[in-house]
Amino acid sequence: MGMTIRALVAEDRACVRDALIDCGAFSEEEVRVALEMVDAGLNGDYSLLVVEIEGKVRGYACIGPASLTASAWYLYWICVHRNVQGTGIGRMLQARVEEFVRAGGGDRLVLETSGRPDYERTRRFYRRAGFAEVGRIPSFYKAGDDCMVYCKVLGTGGAGE
Repeated sequence: MGMTIRALVAEDRACVRDALIDCGAFSEEEVRVALEMVDAGLNGDYSLLVVEIEGKVRGYACIGPASLTASAWYLYWICVHRNVQGTGIGRMLQARVEEFVRAGGGDRLVLETSGRPDYERTRRFYRRAGFAEVGRIPSFYKAGDDCMVYCKVLGTGGAGE
């Protein structure tokens, strides 16, 4: 399988939209916000990577430095098209994100995700990638939908301090 991880370009936007919808994890509003961040990333506000398999974009990640920190970065979005989930593509994209962050002077990645039961697969992906839960905000998104905060210190695979 020919795979490339590269910077996202404007022509990739429609494929990213398709992946966001098709992966089955995001609501319409979440897809809208993710695409707004893609647009902002194309203007330089975030860093965007795509994974391309045999010429087709099958996933992407949106990251950026955390303001007012010495070296922390946020992983805002990572999404892999349903057709390639479970093949290791997400793990490879995550590893490339970590390399990118290190190259940019970052030493940790922080992310937030939902605490809903249907997000367990997502949380398991992050735990297996070496992230540790470092916080929980009850009913953050809406009643019964907690915000789960995860952190990975790069190079050690440990949790935030």
